[in-house]
Amino acid sequence: MIPSLNGDGSNPTTLRKMLYPLLPPKNSTVKTKGASYFALFRPLQDVQSRLILATGVVLALAAGAPLPIIGVIFSKIINHFPPSEEDVRTRIYQLLAVAIAYFAVTWGWAFCWGIVGARVSRGLRTQMVHRALGLDQTYYETQCPDITSRLTVDAQTVQSGTAEKVGIFLQSISYFIVAFIVGFVLNARLTGILFAAVIPSMTIVICTGTTVLSRFSKESSDSTTEAASIAEGAIKAVQVVQAFDAFDTLTKDHENHLKVAMRVGLKKAIAGAVLLGSVFFIAYAANALAFWQGSKIAESSSSGGAGTVYAIVFLILDASFVIGQAGPFIQSFSAAASAGSRILSLIDYPDIPIDVYSKDGLPADQQTLGPEKEITFNNVSFSYPARALDTVLNDINLKIDTGTTVGIVGSSGSGKSTIAALLLRLYDPCQGSIMIDGQTIPDYNLSSLRNQIALVDQDPAVFSGTVYTNIRDGFKGDLLPEEDMRERCVEAAKAADAWTFIESLPYGFETWLGEPGGTKLSGGQKQRLCLARALVGNPSLLVLDEATSALDTISEAAILTSLGKSRSMKHRTTVMIAHRLASVKSADNIIVMGRGHILEQGSHDALMSIPNGAYRNLIEAQKLSPNSSAEHEVSTPAEVAYIETDKIYPEEKQHETESLSSGYTPDEAMSFGTIQIIGRCLALSRSRILLTLLALVGALITGGLILGESIIFGHLVSLLNGPVNASRVNFYCLMFFVVSLAALIGYITSGSCFGIVSEHLIMRTRDLSLRTILRQDMEWFLQSGRSTSSLVSVISMDSGHLSGLSGVIIGTMVSALVSVVGGAILAHIVAWKIAIVLFATSPVVVLAGFFRFRVLAKLEEKNQLAYTEAASLATEACSSIRTIAALGTEKATSKRFDVAIDKYREQTFRSTALGNLLLAFALSITYFVYSLAYWWGARQVRFGEYSSLQFFIVLPAILFSAQAAGQIFSLAPDIGRAKGAASRVFALHDQKPGIDITSHTTTATPTPTPVSEVRRSSSSTGAIKFQNVSLTYQSRPNAPVFTNLNLSIKAGETVALVGRSGAGKTSTISLIERFYDPTGGSILLDGIDIKSVPVQQHRARISLVAQDPDLFSGSVAFNVGLGARPGHVATREEVIEACKAVGIHEFVSGLPDGYETQCGNNGSQLSGGQKQRVAIARAYIRDPEILLLDEATSALDSQSEAQIQEAITAVSRKRTTIMIAHRLTSVQKADRILVFEKGKIVEEGRHEDLMRGGGIYEQMITAQNLG
Repeated sequence: MIPSLNGDGSNPTTLRKMLYPLLPPKNSTVKTKGASYFALFRPLQDVQSRLILATGVVLALAAGAPLPIIGVIFSKIINHFPPSEEDVRTRIYQLLAVAIAYFAVTWGWAFCWGIVGARVSRGLRTQMVHRALGLDQTYYETQCPDITSRLTVDAQTVQSGTAEKVGIFLQSISYFIVAFIVGFVLNARLTGILFAAVIPSMTIVICTGTTVLSRFSKESSDSTTEAASIAEGAIKAVQVVQAFDAFDTLTKDHENHLKVAMRVGLKKAIAGAVLLGSVFFIAYAANALAFWQGSKIAESSSSGGAGTVYAIVFLILDASFVIGQAGPFIQSFSAAASAGSRILSLIDYPDIPIDVYSKDGLPADQQTLGPEKEITFNNVSFSYPARALDTVLNDINLKIDTGTTVGIVGSSGSGKSTIAALLLRLYDPCQGSIMIDGQTIPDYNLSSLRNQIALVDQDPAVFSGTVYTNIRDGFKGDLLPEEDMRERCVEAAKAADAWTFIESLPYGFETWLGEPGGTKLSGGQKQRLCLARALVGNPSLLVLDEATSALDTISEAAILTSLGKSRSMKHRTTVMIAHRLASVKSADNIIVMGRGHILEQGSHDALMSIPNGAYRNLIEAQKLSPNSSAEHEVSTPAEVAYIETDKIYPEEKQHETESLSSGYTPDEAMSFGTIQIIGRCLALSRSRILLTLLALVGALITGGLILGESIIFGHLVSLLNGPVNASRVNFYCLMFFVVSLAALIGYITSGSCFGIVSEHLIMRTRDLSLRTILRQDMEWFLQSGRSTSSLVSVISMDSGHLSGLSGVIIGTMVSALVSVVGGAILAHIVAWKIAIVLFATSPVVVLAGFFRFRVLAKLEEKNQLAYTEAASLATEACSSIRTIAALGTEKATSKRFDVAIDKYREQTFRSTALGNLLLAFALSITYFVYSLAYWWGARQVRFGEYSSLQFFIVLPAILFSAQAAGQIFSLAPDIGRAKGAASRVFALHDQKPGIDITSHTTTATPTPTPVSEVRRSSSSTGAIKFQNVSLTYQSRPNAPVFTNLNLSIKAGETVALVGRSGAGKTSTISLIERFYDPTGGSILLDGIDIKSVPVQQHRARISLVAQDPDLFSGSVAFNVGLGARPGHVATREEVIEACKAVGIHEFVSGLPDGYETQCGNNGSQLSGGQKQRVAIARAYIRDPEILLLDEATSALDSQSEAQIQEAITAVSRKRTTIMIAHRLTSVQKADRILVFEKGKIVEEGRHEDLMRGGGIYEQMITAQNLG
């Protein structure tokens, strides 16, 4: 047979190219919710867009007509081959005219639908982001929208389902109708027979197959997503993983989910192979049936000959593919409608009472909250929408005089932060009213009201951009000249005690905070930056919700002093929510909350005079001196900014965002050659080498089908153009059936075997990748390009792309190569004079396909970059919607999103036009080549150089091989992507940790120290000694942390480390845990250098409780049990005992599933205090000799802290304990307190001794008013 009338060719190579893009992608999910598909085109409101849409519909329908007409022309040529010179000229002109028309309409509809898809996707994205930013907190709490998924996966699904696929579908439907009309006109009997045989079978096979594949894809995707979630949690909490030797537990859990995904993937690979083999079996069997029936028709002289049979065969075959393709296309449109419904559900979310875009309401200005005004809460009750039965505020009455400072204190969950949220009108009260200047808050225009208020949250949100733009976002008035604006930002930074560290940054104000959430700064630095952002707008009402919780006491005191001296402070109303009661001592009014009620209120002195009062009890819990002055001056040395440079982009990375698809530098990724990569893949698949060889055999069979097909077709055409020899016709028809069986066997063998090998390879690389990452030392994670997102991307995305070097893509490549080489050899053997001319046209066909894919690949890359940048911007804004609402930057953020998504808009227009021009050329060039082929072939046959038989063997052999070569180029992007991904994966696998947690050897001595020597006696274990220890992180070689530090801690001693942020406290703990090794000196544990002990053995003696508790997805019992010593599985009794010891047994028992209650991703189902206590229980269950506590009670209120402190005291008995704390109440009972400053121990002693020294410790105590 010769190439089909659809322009791609109904041959093995082209059918494969047609079907694979239509099969559901590996991780696709199709969920139909009955949404209207046509509603997706709603963004096309302007006349130009609607005109483009209408033109695309008309041209796509018109594009279905030329191909059947070309089929009729071919039938006339073949029936009278070789035709006369005049007849050839006439047919060639007809062919060229129709080919030109086909080129024009194809380019027209492809361009129009490319533009339509892009505009629909962009319109939905911009509308969704604009709407999402305007929705209130109630929506985010009750609906939990996945903005990222809707902006990326859903929007891309919509674009795919509203772009060129619609044009192809419309063209196919048009072609289906015209093809059958033409077929019945040419020969109704043959057309009817083929219709009855081919259409139903092809429809059943393709529709059934794609449905099964879709189901397997979803199951595989679910398991892969769960595995990725485990990997992400483990990488985020890598210190906890290593500290508690959770490596085996978590990697095994990850591996189990990967195995589930692999088993489903194997089913999917086999099902896909059976589908493809069945399609080709039907196609080749239909050829056998058509030519056999055609010979009967020709023999009876009822109508036509070889040309008629040819035309009808391929018209019907192509029509059958249309029916088969309808399933995947409709599925794609259904997926687009389903994805679009999720987007539209957000865009069309009902109007809300708290509407920031509304222009209604009284305008609020500085006079609204000006002097001699008041804010009143009248019988206000409130419950959060997500917890409607849990009353947070219960009938409270409160008055706040403007120009005063109000402190709000109380236990966690008492309703303090809720008051702040109601002041900003993030919610409306369930009952009662809140009034400002005699008007209820809803009476005011929401946007103008929030312009008068500034909020600083405990969890500070810093957005992508420079330090300067982050501070400038807090300015809510009319824009100032740039010079004045910068001066104002500098003043705000100084008032927030942020200017010193900002000046020390590589680019000062212009330093780029590159990742979402400002993760390049420490917690304290982010808090100061957010405070500066709040102050720059000179708000009438300043709400500080634990705004200094991450700061040391001296920094906190400096900020409070600066705020008190601010020029505008006397006119400003300040509401301070705090657990550190020193922050609110000087407030004009202190409100004490408890279980949604106001328990007490008054000045500090008034509240302290109440015997056994709630406030006095809180004071006692923090040991605040009731006799200390309410006002004090704190003299603090100039702050030295200790910037962790791993949290600042290196200079060469300024203003760049980290690639999500690469965890390594380009040099590392490019160090692998193609042969080397293939060798590594084969090494990982060594156990399945026989399957690989069998897959290659299958690919050789499918590639060789072109040879048998060309020979059979040539003989049949030659036989039908002369006197019919029934026996020979029957023989070649039987051979066509044999070819169909070979195709079935070859495709099933190749697809199944390559698929199995690919799934195992992907599973192994993902497993090895996580194991490699978790083995690395902490210094490794500080390097550029090794954020959690990029490392997870290597595990999930890059490992998945290895299928391009092992799966069906390689099978297709091998098959196509065999077709190219075999077709060229066969053609030159049979008729070299015809072959050499036709072969000269092959580069044109090949290059057309190559350049099209190159243009579209570059366009896709740029669009993906723009969409990723825009989605990142929207995601970080929506994840910090409370901050966006407080800043009033909804419209500005929406405009930034529009600018980001429009970054390559003009280039998209040009590239779409050029790319689809090449697409139309690639589809229509075949027919120009046919014109040349028939002219040159007829000439050679007419002159007696070759026979018709030779010509009709050479023609399909050359054209099929050219199309196969084009397919190789079309696969180039997949293979190139796979090669780049493999380089990143193998670069990761080759990483060698300096401190290897899986190694049983040591770095200081040839053999490990025996356990019996390490633990000489239970009475003396836990003594720690630093001998001339120096430490410099590789990521900042010019900033040493320690130089010749000497430190000695006795066994069983409790030692507290205090000092300014960045003084070296956490580094001390990290060295003891051996997260890092000192660059000089040694650390001894019980007199033995810790480097001489295997890492796992050393860490088995230690428990760590960090400031961020880092829990894993799993039950409470699972998370507590992770702390058990290596080799021991904690029993339920041991877990319960640990929880009782830290005071959470009653809480856990009260949960719906008790100890089996799921903690959620990173403990998302628990509060901060609950997570902290679970982490302490995890540390307790190990029964460690050394307990390390790094801000272990930072997330707790003073009463909870006191309870936990008792638990810690109990846990600390008979073991060495080292604790770091900014709340100095936690350390006063320590046996010894070490004061760190600039990497040195500057003071040492007990609390009482240091208080008499007049040094830094006393300054810190005074700053907290601790007595």
